Amino acid sequence: MTLIAGFVCSDGIVLAADSASSDSDTFTKQPTTKIKRLGNQRMLYGGSGDVGLIQKIDQALDGFTIPGNMKRVRQDLRQRIVPELQEAARFHAPYPAQGYNVPPSASFLFAFACAGQPCLLEIEKDGRDTIYGATLGNFAAIGSGKPWAQAIFRPFLFKERNIELGKVFAYRVLHDAIDLASYGLAAPVRIWTLPTAGDPSLVSDEEMGKLQTTREIWQALEAEALGKLLQPLPAPAPVDEPIPSPNTQAAADPPAS
Repeated sequence: MTLIAGFVCSDGIVLAADSASSDSDTFTKQPTTKIKRLGNQRMLYGGSGDVGLIQKIDQALDGFTIPGNMKRVRQDLRQRIVPELQEAARFHAPYPAQGYNVPPSASFLFAFACAGQPCLLEIEKDGRDTIYGATLGNFAAIGSGKPWAQAIFRPFLFKERNIELGKVFAYRVLHDAIDLASYGLAAPVRIWTLPTAGDPSLVSDEEMGKLQTTREIWQALEAEALGKLLQPLPAPAPVDEPIPSPNTQAAADPPAS
């Protein structure tokens, strides 16, 4: 299992991932690094799927440089990735056991800046590519943990955010998803930032500790707000003067002349 999530922000991109490489045969896992910087380019990416296939695509991406427009970025990445996906399917030897009866596959999430704008691009296991811009909430996730990330982040999908807030969202989404997963996702969470004007960097252990504190405060505030919401409503204040009934009021009024 894998979860890689990207958050486009007003001043850059936040990309985060869990660190578990799991074996579906033995139900074991070991730590791995899922987010990589592409050479010396201002581009981060991560892959979900068959580890061997991801390794081959890593090699195919070697030497890639970011073109000047989005159309070329999409074309050039697909030209390097899709042949590896096709070859994996073409040379697959089906084995009569679940998991081995289908060819290996992989999907990728790329974070980069193009023409001065932060961009989030997914290339799916069949070669389709999608830009996750404002109409899609500037958010994307890949891997088997994707449904949990989508559900956790849904209330904040269209909220404006800068990189500082993006890191808070990334930490919360990844750790909540890990807590929900019965198998396959694991800490440590690794978070990268890519400013629109600047080089990508890995969030330090010290800052991750501060993000953990922020998550705990956020959860405590949610619980407090829910407690207040569920408290019984106060009784209405007593009325000093009784309200006369219509019949009483009519008897007290003098007859019209």
